[in-house]
Amino acid sequence: MSILQSSDANEHHLKALVPVGIRLMFQRIGEIDTLNEKYQAQASIEARWIIPFDELFEILPPNDRTSLDQGKSVSLIKFADNHWHPQLFIENAVGDLKEQIRYTAKKISEDQACICEHRDIKGAFWEKLELNHFPSDIQELTISIGSMLYNDRVILIPDPFYHSGVNREPSVDQEQWLLYEHVDTRQRFVKEYFNSNGDDENVQSSLNEGRKRSFVSVSCHAARRSGYFYWNGYCLIFLITLCGFTVFSMPPNLPANRLQTGATLLLTSITFRWTVNRSLPTISYLTSLDKYAIISIFILVGLCIWHAIIGAIIYIDDMITKVDATDTDAWVDRIVFIVFFSFYILMHICMVIWLFLVPLARQRQWRRKDVEYRRIVNQKINDIKSHARPYALDLSTVGYELSGVVITDMKL
Repeated sequence: MSILQSSDANEHHLKALVPVGIRLMFQRIGEIDTLNEKYQAQASIEARWIIPFDELFEILPPNDRTSLDQGKSVSLIKFADNHWHPQLFIENAVGDLKEQIRYTAKKISEDQACICEHRDIKGAFWEKLELNHFPSDIQELTISIGSMLYNDRVILIPDPFYHSGVNREPSVDQEQWLLYEHVDTRQRFVKEYFNSNGDDENVQSSLNEGRKRSFVSVSCHAARRSGYFYWNGYCLIFLITLCGFTVFSMPPNLPANRLQTGATLLLTSITFRWTVNRSLPTISYLTSLDKYAIISIFILVGLCIWHAIIGAIIYIDDMITKVDATDTDAWVDRIVFIVFFSFYILMHICMVIWLFLVPLARQRQWRRKDVEYRRIVNQKINDIKSHARPYALDLSTVGYELSGVVITDMKL
């Protein structure tokens, strides 16, 4: 491995930059808590890095040396106690996280060996849920793995050899969510900031401020099964609003009856909207179901205002006792009904087109990603079986940024 120059305020020594390949398998997705923006999951993390074969060979017992020479994996007992490791942690874990860690090694060439840290985790993870398209939303469920070491010592990269994935079968909320097969991996860096008052701490802070830590985020995706909300949300709001148009069957000279029925439907619609919102977190924007419910409420309000206006007009015209079907006020009432109802139909046509072109199109795009993901995974499996591609971590093929680090002729 080449040597990398790191510029530091008080230190000018050479440090070896170690690339670590990260692979994560979602073994089980538990409850997705939309209200509290977190989810339960069980996952397995594999972190691989390469060391000189001689360094590993001399610390192994004779039996493990023989197995290693034969290309077999060997277990490393208490490896982290006395040897270097990337000091990984889970960034978005919530509460206590159950972890089991073990180490294995495997020979990959005559002069190199690969160390693998196997980390089984189980717990709750925080995730910012995007609910703009609720209830036809797709949620990104992410686990972010970081290193306690700075990016001049460790670079975490998505493993180019072993692909991350998700086990779709044992999901708990299969009645509410549909898990997609593909996963996305992203590499990012977080700048370190310090704010302390102690003199000694300020000296150390000035040395570390501006340095970055390396992270790899692995995400799977779950689409909400929206049938329940279409029938118990959209459909009921539609029926309540539709009943508002039946008020026009009452003669316009009976505004009290019209307003009583319209106000009852309006209060029913408002109460129903608050009932639906109890299952959602407090957010600063409106979901698609919110927009539909609010537009329906405004339609009911508009109908109530019209019933009050036509009642006042008939009272002023002194026709409160009887209105003939051929009277001007009756014709105006029919025209207003046609205008309101035409707008209501047009609104639903636009909504159906939007659902097809935006939320449902996104779901179709994710299904196409599943097909591409299966193709890539099958290709990698074939490469492993045919030994067409030896394991390697080559930073020259990975896009990343470094602060104050110069890479010279890195070959692994």
